[in-house]
Amino acid sequence: MRSRFIPLLAVLLVAPLARAAKPVTIAQLEQILLTDHGQSDGRVASQLANLALTERVTAERLASWQAQFSGRRTQEALLLLADESAFQTLPASGLTGDPPPGLPAEGKILAAALAYTTQTLRNLPNFLATRQTLHFEASLDRVVEQARNSAGSTMQSLGTPSLPIESVNYLPLHFIRKSSALVTYRDGREVLASHDSAVHYFGLTTNGEFGPILTVVLGDAAHSSVVWGYWQQHGDTRLAVFRYRVPVEESHYLVEYREGGLVQSYPAYHGEIAVDPATGSIFRISVVSEPVMPFEPVASGILVEYSSVILAGRAYIVPLHGVALSKVPVLPGPETPPTAVTPMQIRLNDVAFTGYRLFRAEARILTNEESMHLRGNAPAFTPPQRP
Repeated sequence: MRSRFIPLLAVLLVAPLARAAKPVTIAQLEQILLTDHGQSDGRVASQLANLALTERVTAERLASWQAQFSGRRTQEALLLLADESAFQTLPASGLTGDPPPGLPAEGKILAAALAYTTQTLRNLPNFLATRQTLHFEASLDRVVEQARNSAGSTMQSLGTPSLPIESVNYLPLHFIRKSSALVTYRDGREVLASHDSAVHYFGLTTNGEFGPILTVVLGDAAHSSVVWGYWQQHGDTRLAVFRYRVPVEESHYLVEYREGGLVQSYPAYHGEIAVDPATGSIFRISVVSEPVMPFEPVASGILVEYSSVILAGRAYIVPLHGVALSKVPVLPGPETPPTAVTPMQIRLNDVAFTGYRLFRAEARILTNEESMHLRGNAPAFTPPQRP
């Protein structure tokens, strides 16, 4: 029986989204932001909503942009721009330009990464963390209206350019709500200790960031295609980035969504893995699904970024940020009557992992006096003496 990795409980997608917006580079966007200084929050946010980045934004650059604008709507628009660019390539300034290490060295780096997923992760201490999720989606009314007005338009399926599907232009996303859940990592396994059930209402959830995604992807990629990508500078560390592609027959990446009943598929997928060559630690991983018949309308995937945190005086590599995107058909219903073109709902989750702390159970032996005090000075229980 095929083992399963479920990075989504409803549906999630990870890939560049086609959209009816002006494509801009990071340099062009920074020029726009420079010009927009002093303008109203609403005006700047509206202008940003009509742009699409062609290059990936790092967390450091996004933080710098948001620090320049105090308006909530502008900061939200910048976050969406960065998240939607999460599966694009880095600009040249983010690359080191160093030559590839060569096949023998590449093999050693990949072997270290595989060992990291099978050994190091299992030795992580028990800890708690908070998963905070910002939920965004396109307006369902506008999605359906656009579908009615877009008969005959087509769009390429995410991750599978050769498979055209009936769709519509991309609509701007808007903030829906914020949710929070407590995650426990115990005995080498991720446990969702508490969960906001309303997340399911919005149709997009993720899990597996603490290990399963790494184990499944590295395991699948080891039996598929892995090629050298590039060197990326990450703080003081130079990361080795590999590109992989997993065919459907090797896939253990489970996508679930509801279309009347629960629909499951194991699509082919591809993505990138960023590895510290010295330790095998993984600092970024992406998964982009490549659905085929009858699942073409469903695009799914996930990106997770890892970094170091200090727990009890020791550094551990843990997930800090994730992006999940989904594109699924909207089923006709009382509020969504049939249209000439299938409406496609797009959702995005921005996930942050915060508040890491060790999970420990503590016990203390009480003296007779302490026990009496806690019992309100009642006499402590004395067991009967054996004759």
